[in-house]
Amino acid sequence: MEKEKILENSRLENKGKDIYALEVESTGVKIASVTMLIMALVYYTYEIMTGKGSNPAFYSLITVYNTVLYGYKAWKIEEKRKLSIFTAVVWGILTVMLVLSYFGVL
Repeated sequence: MEKEKILENSRLENKGKDIYALEVESTGVKIASVTMLIMALVYYTYEIMTGKGSNPAFYSLITVYNTVLYGYKAWKIEEKRKLSIFTAVVWGILTVMLVLSYFGVL
C-alpha cells in the first residue's frame, strides 16, 4: 500500500507539468551560464590585451547570476550539494571582489 501512496503523490505533484520541458529549460540554463562565462572571458581578455581596462560592473552581473544559480541549486537539490555549494562560494567571492573593484575599494 505504501508503494501505491508514493505513486499517487508523485502523480499529483507532477500533474500539469511537462517534465521534458522542465528538463530542456534546465539544460538551457546550464548552456547559457557556460556561454556567458566564455563570452566574459573573451571580452576580459580583449580588454586586457588592447589596454582598454576592464568593466567590473559587467562581470559582476555574470558572476552574481552564477552565484545565485548554484546557490539555489545547492539549497534545493540534495544530489551533488557539496559541489554546488563550493561553486556558489567561488562565484560569490568573485562577485564580491568585482563589486568592490567597481566601487574602487580594491
